[in-house]
Amino acid sequence: MNATVRSAAAVISVLLLALLAAGCEDTTPTPAEREAVETAVRSYLDALAEAYSTLDVSPLEGLASPNEIQTVEKLLRTLALSGNDRVDSELIGFDVETMIVFRRINATVRLIEVWDVTRYNLTTGQVKGRNPSSLQNTVLQLRRIEGAWLVIGRTVTLQDVAEDPPAEDTGGEGEESG
Repeated sequence: MNATVRSAAAVISVLLLALLAAGCEDTTPTPAEREAVETAVRSYLDALAEAYSTLDVSPLEGLASPNEIQTVEKLLRTLALSGNDRVDSELIGFDVETMIVFRRINATVRLIEVWDVTRYNLTTGQVKGRNPSSLQNTVLQLRRIEGAWLVIGRTVTLQDVAEDPPAEDTGGEGEESG
């Protein structure tokens, strides 16, 4: 066997051992990690609700990566431009289905989120629909940077899209536009 082949075999062996060792890594979060990640998730989701309700991504600063903030900003622009809509949302709660922490700096969290969502016409303020118990199955990716968990990505894997239609105007006192 020549030296090049031996070097390649050694590199491949080291890579295989590293992959095998990574596969055996305990990804169960410690109680402190679980609490810190859940706190970061709740803070992010509350800020996300505020961002959707105000069409302003600044509440996400310090809770999400710049790329995630840009993704949310793009979604807000798309919502406003495509349907002339604004969404008022409130996080009712969430359940963590699974949480995995890799090397104490990366986390993946699968959630079921429950939202109270009202869709408004951006121009008139008229209610276009409401779902007081919108369910979303999501996956959040977090990274620990300088001791803080930041959301670096959120993917909605399943969404309950049923909405109650707005109440018909019966000529009585209506809601103010807003």
